[in-house]
Amino acid sequence: MFPKSADPTEVDALIERIASSFKASAGSQPITRSDGALMGPGARAGEAGCIFEADFATLEDAMTALGADDFQETKTSTEELGSTIFLFELREV
Repeated sequence: MFPKSADPTEVDALIERIASSFKASAGSQPITRSDGALMGPGARAGEAGCIFEADFATLEDAMTALGADDFQETKTSTEELGSTIFLFELREV
């Protein structure tokens, strides 16, 4: 989740770098990002400006992607922007 205060050009560049790294290291499943302004109750606080989501087939694939050398510099840049990274597993309901 990228902060609304971040420069959109910088966010776009980081998203491209993250997506490239994830695709190369663990063959991630769909990689998506929010399009346009965020909406709904959670968006009213105005802190988040862009959401980036990468799905992986397994937890091991996710951890491989996050541990890849080429992701580490990008991760540092992302954290310096004030972004929030969430890791979670999903289950069907």
